[in-house]
Amino acid sequence: MTPRGAFVRSKDDPEGGICEKVYGWTSLMMAARGGHVECLQLLLDRGAQVNHQKKDGDTALHVAARGDADKRDPSIIDGWASCVRVLLSQPGIDINIKNNRGCTAMMDARYKSLGVLKQIVKTCNNFPADSYGKVVLCGDSGAGKSTLSQAIINLSKPTATQLVKRALRRHDVVEPLTAGIISHQVESSYTNMVIYDLAGHHQYLSSHSACLEAISLHSPAIFLLLQDLRKDSEAITKELYYWSTMINGVCHKCPQQSSIIIVGTHADLLTPEQVTTKLSLLQSVAERAISSHQKLVKVAALNVRNLYSGEMDQFWKLLHDTNKGIISVCPPISRMCHMVLAFFKEKLPFNVDAISLADLLVCLKTNQDTLIDPDISGIIPLLRTLSEQGLIVYIPSEDPLHSWIVLNKGNILQKVNGALFADPSYKEYIHLASSTGIIPRSVLEAALPDYNIKMITQFMIHFELCQVVDLSQVNTNMAPEGSSSPDLGPLLYFPALVHVDRPSSATVPSNSLGWYMIVRTTNQFFTLRFLHVLLRRLPFDLPTMEGTPLHSHFSRSCDVWKNGVKWLNETGVTTIIEMDEVFQSLSLTMSSPDKTDPKYPELAHAVLAVIKKACQEFCPHVQVSEVISCPPDASSDHSDDTKVELSSLKKALLGGNKSIADMSGQKYVVLEEWMKVEPCLTYLVGVSISVVPVPTSPLESVVVGQVGTQMEGQD
Repeated sequence: MTPRGAFVRSKDDPEGGICEKVYGWTSLMMAARGGHVECLQLLLDRGAQVNHQKKDGDTALHVAARGDADKRDPSIIDGWASCVRVLLSQPGIDINIKNNRGCTAMMDARYKSLGVLKQIVKTCNNFPADSYGKVVLCGDSGAGKSTLSQAIINLSKPTATQLVKRALRRHDVVEPLTAGIISHQVESSYTNMVIYDLAGHHQYLSSHSACLEAISLHSPAIFLLLQDLRKDSEAITKELYYWSTMINGVCHKCPQQSSIIIVGTHADLLTPEQVTTKLSLLQSVAERAISSHQKLVKVAALNVRNLYSGEMDQFWKLLHDTNKGIISVCPPISRMCHMVLAFFKEKLPFNVDAISLADLLVCLKTNQDTLIDPDISGIIPLLRTLSEQGLIVYIPSEDPLHSWIVLNKGNILQKVNGALFADPSYKEYIHLASSTGIIPRSVLEAALPDYNIKMITQFMIHFELCQVVDLSQVNTNMAPEGSSSPDLGPLLYFPALVHVDRPSSATVPSNSLGWYMIVRTTNQFFTLRFLHVLLRRLPFDLPTMEGTPLHSHFSRSCDVWKNGVKWLNETGVTTIIEMDEVFQSLSLTMSSPDKTDPKYPELAHAVLAVIKKACQEFCPHVQVSEVISCPPDASSDHSDDTKVELSSLKKALLGGNKSIADMSGQKYVVLEEWMKVEPCLTYLVGVSISVVPVPTSPLESVVVGQVGTQMEGQD
């Protein structure tokens, strides 16, 4: 119900009305004055300006906090307090605005509204959820990440005397982290931050990328990229490109720039001339490898074991200033986020690692002194924000009540995400006895007895680390030993845990469709995260055609190996996807006994759409070329190694050319013969072309497609 005197003129003008023109009152202020919390919420949802001031300088918060001295009815007093709570939950509200009398809302507040204001302001000061920046330490194993993270923690602790300071002058090397992601919450008078110390072994890069995607989705982070200066130039260049590619991939969806500081370590073991040369190399490579969506703040050498050297002091100031800048560009958060964080720390038992959303709502309802509304639609955005801030991990579910909130995220990021994907030689490794990536959930539960298996499974699925499958979807040679027992429950498929080589059966007949996506820039590459997401999505998440799940055209029992996957559907169509890490290419090979089947080209088109979408998601800055292999029947020498770049083929078809040269320029392909043999050709090229007549001279109108030519776009 609109309060009396609101005079809202239209749905597009929530601030309009006679009151605004004559008296300076807005509809929002009138709702606050009447204690109409539902109307006030409606106006806020429709864009009412929460900080707007009327002629005497009052905001809606002033009005709600002060109430009306002539009205003492308990219901309206409760309404004013509720309006204050709702107004304070708005991310952009300014509680320090003064009216013409020089009073803030706190100074004007009375009745229950005063208590609400005091409680929320006190909680925001004690639990400043919006004051934490995210710092990610990354780099190859042995670069000194764990030592630097401990140094940052020690620097954040004030020293009482110069004697203590001198005693801590030398910081010993800490035991290197060999599994997972260790998180630290650092609080000091200078800055607050959440540090993520990533294990640098390449076995973890895929799972680490999954977690960093969630961390960097909505707000920027600081990446401390450590590089061992003792290594040769080739190794430094390769490592820097690899980590830059990962950072570019996980941060490209964030609306703000993340900051990157490159730290050259072990400089004390080199001569000054060598250090200067290596830093110049780092600067040069970083400028090429880091995308424009990230900001390169500084490249510097650092001796992390000397805590109180001049260079360490400068580094601490640089980190503080960069963190302050990151926080300043982050979108404002609701003050209710502070209240939720305080509730977690003050009202829940200290030993609770995770809690379901259903249990959290019960706790909120039974705590009468909390100002948090236990409404599921209101609490979920607050949990998402705290998760984006790095203070918790929110794991959503299709049924919101079955969502999970991980409070002690350090355990799950290190033990579960790290040890599960560690190399068997590391002491933290969780042995699951499967090289095929198929694991009974009961085995995972036995390996992690201290965790709720439903929460762990949701965590893995949410970050696309695994997929729940059943025995009917698994080939006999892939099923783990003893998995046929119904007591083991559902199976979990982890693409990152597949270690088997390509099976001998993973072959296709000649005259198959061959499509390749090739990285065309030196030192760029497809990430393992891209590969593993493909190996998970292709068997299970293919799009629909005419309302029917595309995977119904496949036998979902498929062969998977460490860098590829194969299907064979009921009509005999063979499909193979494989990544070649040496040549940095991804190939799609398809063969059908009946290429006149209209579902065959539709199938090829849909599979390519999944591949290209994943490439844009996880390798957005990698420049690629698309290449198609020509069937021997259409090649001038009838060989099976004739390849044509897709962009050149498109130009030839649109230009009406009769034939086209291959990438080597030594052979040609007759387009009419190619289109007769391969009906998928127009789907791949993205144009509809009728069959052209056979040329009398095969070399007429040849278009040469060279590797590395500028593509018009990925079709």
